[in-house]
Amino acid sequence: MDLPSIDLHTHSVYSDGKNCIRDMIRQAETNGLDAVAITDHYHKIGNLSQYVNEIKEEAENFSIRVLVGVEIHPIEDFTLPVVGKRTHGIDLILADPLGEASSHLNQLDKERILEYFAKMYKSICENPEVDIIAHPFNLGRFEEIRSFSDIDSWLLEHIIKEARKGGKFLEVMSGMSWWYPRSRVDLFTREYSAFIKEALDGGVKFSIGSDAHCVHGVGNISWSRKVLWEAGATRNDIINVELY
Repeated sequence: MDLPSIDLHTHSVYSDGKNCIRDMIRQAETNGLDAVAITDHYHKIGNLSQYVNEIKEEAENFSIRVLVGVEIHPIEDFTLPVVGKRTHGIDLILADPLGEASSHLNQLDKERILEYFAKMYKSICENPEVDIIAHPFNLGRFEEIRSFSDIDSWLLEHIIKEARKGGKFLEVMSGMSWWYPRSRVDLFTREYSAFIKEALDGGVKFSIGSDAHCVHGVGNISWSRKVLWEAGATRNDIINVELY
């Protein structure tokens, strides 16, 4: 399988993870990854300079490629925070369309939920600081959306178009089935794989991540690689960590 062994979505104790940065990197190297990114939730980090410096200092103790990242969420009215990526020495920014105030979406009908995501994805793809769209279509825990097939095709086409235009990578996150607890795993995998194939054919490139919140999840990327391989993706279709 000609796909890189990378995990570009992990969380440490700087946000809602269980383990320190050193242990997360150590586990990534133990599991034979080519690269790992620490991507804590930006609004929970606190001292950003300390966070960045610690990742860079710890990276010197390992042979694995380590990237500094953050995951951002909308503040309000589809607005994303300004991180100051270059100023703070951050390599990757992941963006999640769901913010702390997203619980109100459960009070909306399906059409309005999809409209929210359409606007949010457009905002993410137009943001020059963002590199990766985190776990695309994490909608399955809303009452109106039980399976991936409940998402209208126009929204799938919308994110493909916007991601390509904005030069954003779509993350294929190995834990995506968690977002669809009412769907059979095999059914969800087939439906999500079809979307990834459509995105690949549409000229979109991808990132791979586990969204690990403890050392035991670091490098859990087998589902991601399986889906990408079955879609026909090659190494050239995946983010090149050496450019960051």
